[in-house]
Amino acid sequence: MMKLPEICIKHPVFATVLSIAIVLLGMVSYQKLSVQYFPERHTASANVNASITGASAEFMSQNVAQVLINSIAGLDKVKTMTTNCKEGSCSLKIKFEDGIDDVEYTSLMNNLRSKVEGINDFPPAMTDKPTVTDDSSDTAMPSNIITFVNKNGKMSKQEMYDFISQQLVPQFKNVSGVGGVWGPYGGSKRAVRVWLEPERMAALNVSAADVVSTLSTYNTTFTAGTIKGEIRDFSINPVNQVTSTKDVRDLVIRVDNDNIIRIKDVADVKMGEESLEPSQLEVNGHTAMSLQVLPFKSENPVTVAHHVKKAMETMQLPADLEMKMVYNQADFIQKAIDDSFMTLLEAIVLVSAIVVLFLGSLRVAIIPLITIPVCVIGVFAVMAMLGFSINVLTILAIILAIGLVVDDAIVVVENCYRHIENGLSPIQAAMTSAKEIVFPVIAMTLTLAVVYLPIGLMSGLTADLFRQFAFTLAAAVILSGFVALTLSPMMSAYLLKPKGSGAAWFVWVESKLNQLTDNYVILLKNWFERPRIVLATTFGLILLSMVAVWLIPKVLLPTEDTGFIEVTSTPPAGANRLYNLKNSGQINKVLEGNDAVETNLAYIEGSPTNHVLLTPWGERKKTANEVIDELQAEASKNISAYTTSFSVRSADNLDIATGLVLEITTVNRDLEALATTAEKVVDLLKDYPGVSNVNNSTHRDQLRYDLSIDRNAITLSGAKYSNVTNAISTFLGSVKAADLQTDDGYTYPIEVQVNRKDLGDFKVLDKLYVVSEAGQKLPLSQFVSITPVTAESNIKTYNGKDAAEITANLVSGYSASDIEAYLDQQLPQLLMAGQSYKYDGVIKELNESSAGMQVLFGLALIFIFLILAVQFESFVDPLIILLTVPLCLVGAILTLSVFGQSLNLYSKIGLLTLVGLVTKHGILMVEFANIKRKEKVELMEAAMMSARARLRPILMTSLTMIIGSLPLALADGPGSLGQINIGLVLVGGLTIGTLFSLFIVPMAYVAIVAGCERVFRARGLTQ
Repeated sequence: MMKLPEICIKHPVFATVLSIAIVLLGMVSYQKLSVQYFPERHTASANVNASITGASAEFMSQNVAQVLINSIAGLDKVKTMTTNCKEGSCSLKIKFEDGIDDVEYTSLMNNLRSKVEGINDFPPAMTDKPTVTDDSSDTAMPSNIITFVNKNGKMSKQEMYDFISQQLVPQFKNVSGVGGVWGPYGGSKRAVRVWLEPERMAALNVSAADVVSTLSTYNTTFTAGTIKGEIRDFSINPVNQVTSTKDVRDLVIRVDNDNIIRIKDVADVKMGEESLEPSQLEVNGHTAMSLQVLPFKSENPVTVAHHVKKAMETMQLPADLEMKMVYNQADFIQKAIDDSFMTLLEAIVLVSAIVVLFLGSLRVAIIPLITIPVCVIGVFAVMAMLGFSINVLTILAIILAIGLVVDDAIVVVENCYRHIENGLSPIQAAMTSAKEIVFPVIAMTLTLAVVYLPIGLMSGLTADLFRQFAFTLAAAVILSGFVALTLSPMMSAYLLKPKGSGAAWFVWVESKLNQLTDNYVILLKNWFERPRIVLATTFGLILLSMVAVWLIPKVLLPTEDTGFIEVTSTPPAGANRLYNLKNSGQINKVLEGNDAVETNLAYIEGSPTNHVLLTPWGERKKTANEVIDELQAEASKNISAYTTSFSVRSADNLDIATGLVLEITTVNRDLEALATTAEKVVDLLKDYPGVSNVNNSTHRDQLRYDLSIDRNAITLSGAKYSNVTNAISTFLGSVKAADLQTDDGYTYPIEVQVNRKDLGDFKVLDKLYVVSEAGQKLPLSQFVSITPVTAESNIKTYNGKDAAEITANLVSGYSASDIEAYLDQQLPQLLMAGQSYKYDGVIKELNESSAGMQVLFGLALIFIFLILAVQFESFVDPLIILLTVPLCLVGAILTLSVFGQSLNLYSKIGLLTLVGLVTKHGILMVEFANIKRKEKVELMEAAMMSARARLRPILMTSLTMIIGSLPLALADGPGSLGQINIGLVLVGGLTIGTLFSLFIVPMAYVAIVAGCERVFRARGLTQ
């Protein structure tokens, strides 16, 4: 390596070919890189789902969730395990620890499946075993929303639904990269509805079981085999004779004294909707339906969206149906990437201008500037080799690299110029300079690259997101070091010439730089005489930054403007569908009255939900958060039927709850006490202005009737308990008795239930009968009593403990750290014995991210120290160099505070990058001073000579990085908040860090080296 610059100077073609090869590899690799917003993040997880039709949440919790928890206990590498039981279903989700590889994950999933398969004590009512699914088919968030509007109303709602679900959904699912299609929303599947008539059934002595049995029997499929002839065989195909609702009506239940009783005699049979309360959707006030398309997590969402659009162009639609993609996540991603590339070009232009300004000649400036395309394009080859993608973080790394990659080449050119000014020829100057700069170039390159080395040893969200940024930037810096040792010395040898008079503007710049250097040396001498003032100022700034760190908001990631606002509306407890249909217009009126809203998708499926799509970024002046503030103000005045909350949908696909998720757990199984505490916490949060839409999983928001069955009465009457329960399930619930295979090739479920009129009458039990073994008709009301109660709609556990999950949305202007501080102060006083609380979602990720970054900072400083110790063969010099780190961090933190920004993942990335950047200044100054010391120059004079000689390259490298970061600090548009944060950190940190390092490093060098020399002399040792 030490001989490489000399070889390249002697063989210029060899040096040129090396750089051309790097560029060609990068250009080829670029074509293979996918486009994403954030790097793909894999979190190992598993899901177990179980269902029992009609079972209450309490029943599912006690008889299913607890059985699963007990059986799965002991499974390795479990980070969190949660269960959520609702009416008729129970889901268990396991998140495994970070850093699990594919082999270990496969083993864990096999172990989990074995444990679930081995469970034998599930309730008898569970007809199907729980299903265990891994994350191999996980999809990202919906990337496309496609709406369908019936323009002139000629198609019925059911015809629309059938056409979309039967004709279009299969086509979307077959699009390359599509992992799933949700919907259609705004309707329901077809089903054959067999509406039972209790009076007619009683008159004909027909039970619900008779109807279900008849339908099931006729639906039985079988194979008839073949007829073996002497010459050939004939296969026999049973023909299904029940292919229409008419055929279902005519099915015979039984024959009484030549009187044929058919299904139509006791029930009304119609083709209807499977759901009694189908979802409803309006798009800007027009009745519509929609689909949501989800790509696989591993797929490029931009490419998938392109494929979906192409597929839409080939789909044939009825003349009355209008199909439109109203939301395309790829638009945001592509715009963010395009803007990032524009920022990259701006950084290149600004850095180039600074280089030309300092070097005074385009001929000279081309030497460091040629490093930019070589490193920027060449780094794509490294990205492809490591399996990275083009995303906002890797492009951010490349933008930052613009100011870094020229640094090493500038040092080479500056050093070579110095020797030319001393009388050497350009080639001799290049040879001499090459020998001098190999050491500092390698030291500066390794120092910056090694900052990111610890990221390869970590796992978790910070590591997953930061890894691609870190390794891309490190690769660009290493390439720049390679170019500085190969191409730059060669170009310096053949392009540099002894300075002439130069252009007038450069003569002026040169004179100002010389004047600045003289003033700097004078000022430095004065500061040497005032060490206490310098020390007091330094500590004062450090204390000020510590206060700023305490006060600055801390968030995981800034909320980017995706142009998509989600509106959640919570009605009063017990409000039904009719209430929502009547009052949801209040929400739509507020939304559609805002000029920034382009499309309002108003869903009613349970509680109202709105997807609000804003006008494109270039067509509106307000940010999404500003629009939310306006909508929130209007909602508080004009929406009385609901509690509404607004949030910006993220485009990062990180699967992290962006609001508050608080788990209150208990070990003593006292659910009443848990619910009481949860209600107190809800009241506490409602008094805090930083959150909205506070929800509590233990809130008794479900109005229901507990149904009690008198088993003794059933036995004494001669009826069967199973007949009673089956009758209740069939009449009041909905029993799928069979499937109807129609002539159009589609299959529809046959649902049996009491008619809609009687279903809404509590006296229906007097009309419903079972038949005793003696043939006597007995009303169900004889055995059943109903009591109105309120109950939890779902019951949760967290890590095996009963839990109350409290969620809330963050209000604009408040951060996750603000809410955490408030709760940590107030909540412990509300807990009862055996209760505790844990954060999930964004606060948990924020805490883990903060802990991870602290480890990264510590490891980075240790690695830098060790690298510098090896390079300088000293444990003292690295300490001097690292003194610049606290000062640059001071500047960065204060800059963030002044501009009202938060401490988030982006700003932390910037802080870590600063650690490697500012150490360059110390390396240049300490290395030069050491050379002079070896030449027997007195200590103070060596420090002053180093300060004078290195001022210009330090100013030049700092300015290139600062000016190169300005486009980031001034960015706007989609994805700009992250750029602004990291840009401000670098501009502020480098400005303050450079200013102080020019004074602190020389002063520290003199003080520490002099102290060490005194110690060595006192002990009779040589240094």
